[in-house]
Amino acid sequence: MSLEQLSEIAQIAGSLGVVLSLAFVGLQVRQNTAALQRNEHNSTMAQWTVVRMAIAQHRDIAELMTSGLRGGTLDAADQLRLEQMLQEYAWAAFHIWDRTQRGVFPKGTFEATAGTLLCDVLKTPRGKAWWSGAKSVGFIPEYAADVDAVLAGGARNPFNHGSDQD
Repeated sequence: MSLEQLSEIAQIAGSLGVVLSLAFVGLQVRQNTAALQRNEHNSTMAQWTVVRMAIAQHRDIAELMTSGLRGGTLDAADQLRLEQMLQEYAWAAFHIWDRTQRGVFPKGTFEATAGTLLCDVLKTPRGKAWWSGAKSVGFIPEYAADVDAVLAGGARNPFNHGSDQD
């Protein structure tokens, strides 16, 4: 075997090595992307869990949410508490909206999940009043427009228990 043939074999082997290395790097990037997306899902779940567990573990918060959203009488402190819970609901939903916009979650995730849950709250008398003021102050316009679009879509409202109080 001549030196020229050995050189050609070495070039072929080197080229194969480069191709295999690129394939390996591509596989690692794909695995890392999947891990990052899983972390985004876990982070989103943790954000919603804080809100849900506050309601589930503290009866006074659950009563505040149900009575307050239906239009019951609230003193100034309870009004502030309700507004803060609505803010947390809206921000937790924002994170799902944002991750959906960035392609981390599949298209339609916000509308099918957090958008619907948020709208259940925002279709109540106090929820509606709060959102009309908060959407232009504390949220980006694109998010507010998408929430309004989900609201217009007729999401169910468990707080009204079948009544048409909107």
